[in-house]
Amino acid sequence: IVPATANIIAKFANGGADDFLSSTYLACTAPVMIAPAMNTTMWEQPATQRNIERLRADGVHFVEPVAGELACKTVGTGKLEDVENIVRQALGLLEGSDVTGGGEIPAETLSREEEGAKGDLAGERFLITVGGTREAIDPVRFISNHSSGKMGFALAEAAEARGAEVTVVAGVTSVEPPAGVKVLNGVSAREMFEVVMAELGGATVFVGAAAVADYAPAEAADAKIKKDGKDRLTLELKKTPDILSEVSKRRSNGQLVLGFAAETNDVVAYARIKMGKKGLDMVVANDITAEGAGFNTDTNIATIISRTGGQTDLPLMSKRELADRILDEVVRMR
Repeated sequence: IVPATANIIAKFANGGADDFLSSTYLACTAPVMIAPAMNTTMWEQPATQRNIERLRADGVHFVEPVAGELACKTVGTGKLEDVENIVRQALGLLEGSDVTGGGEIPAETLSREEEGAKGDLAGERFLITVGGTREAIDPVRFISNHSSGKMGFALAEAAEARGAEVTVVAGVTSVEPPAGVKVLNGVSAREMFEVVMAELGGATVFVGAAAVADYAPAEAADAKIKKDGKDRLTLELKKTPDILSEVSKRRSNGQLVLGFAAETNDVVAYARIKMGKKGLDMVVANDITAEGAGFNTDTNIATIISRTGGQTDLPLMSKRELADRILDEVVRMR
């Protein structure tokens, strides 16, 4: 039942059968999975939790809601779990998990297709920056770029699926983060830098997938800048913190540092220069002018370059598939 309200859960728990859905549940002999979605206060109500425990005792499985912005515009636990994850758990339930005891779905049944790969990053703690940054000119205007966050989120999803603990520092993105990862926000380059530095000590692998502005206005205006008949506007820009370089300098023993190089020409040459200047263990280079590659696409064409000099040229593929190819290299480095 997706999504399940507090009302329908109460009916199921107390044997109500006054509508089609509750009557179907009462007559059902198949495994039952419920994915609740509701206001945080309703979710936390003792009555709701008692009803859930009663249904678990009856053998019902639950995919619990996650934290996020709710329909009532508040933020808290009660948001429906990612639909892809719900489907994966439902398939796992049908593929042989013990449905007699209720409760949560065993992790090993969530995806048979991932069984071979899942686990090779167990024990790793990934810190990944994703999306673009916004550098304020005034309260209305800003400097930014076309980054969508798709590549960074694909890496986060793939790493989590392979057993890693994942924290994402998100700038401006156009897609939702994957389920199962911790998401922190850093909209400007300075904000992202500060969040990354605060989280770096707990990471074993850092991936700089965000497109961070190299420069920002020296001072943002307090009020909207007016035209006043001027044909030109001059902005003074200052350099932003270099997150990749600073991460590389502050890294502790065993931490891997990975970066991306989005270029328009001499892609591999510039990527190798970037890797050397910033002290990276690996750089993923791509030509953003190539068809099917770059920002705001679901696919990419990339070259993976390692600190040992190895180079792997990859053809057009989905960003999710590319994410796994990058993680394969991380596993080899370990």
